[in-house]
Amino acid sequence: MKKWLRSVVPDLFLAAVVALLVTLAMNQLDGTETQRIRSDSRAAAENGLTLDERIDVFDGSIRRSTLFHLPGLIALSGVVVGLACRNRRWAWLTAFGSILPALIMGVAFFIDRPIPAGVLVSAYTALGISMALAGSALRRRLAPARAPRG
Repeated sequence: MKKWLRSVVPDLFLAAVVALLVTLAMNQLDGTETQRIRSDSRAAAENGLTLDERIDVFDGSIRRSTLFHLPGLIALSGVVVGLACRNRRWAWLTAFGSILPALIMGVAFFIDRPIPAGVLVSAYTALGISMALAGSALRRRLAPARAPRG
């Protein structure tokens, strides 16, 4: 058990660092989205748009985040984890740990609708893990062949 923990803990630390970077990137994107919402809301207020049309501004922001920003961050974090993971067998676990903040953010958008939230979690998890496995396979191909000992 100790040997297994020693081999997995560095990769889990990597997952935590990547998750922190994903969280920082999400906060940066949220700030950008907040500014976009404010400017769109001001434009909507000046044009005398209805409440439904103003709500569409927020809906567009959520759609951009869930369909473009978060999957991009998940794919990027999966590739980073796959390339940097020490133990290739545990790349999927490391990737899952690194995308948890994005999963939480995605589910928060659909907290009142469990089926879309479940589909979102499944899609995000599949994307993150597949990108980590692809990154791990790429690292294996790029690594120089080891000479046999003896």
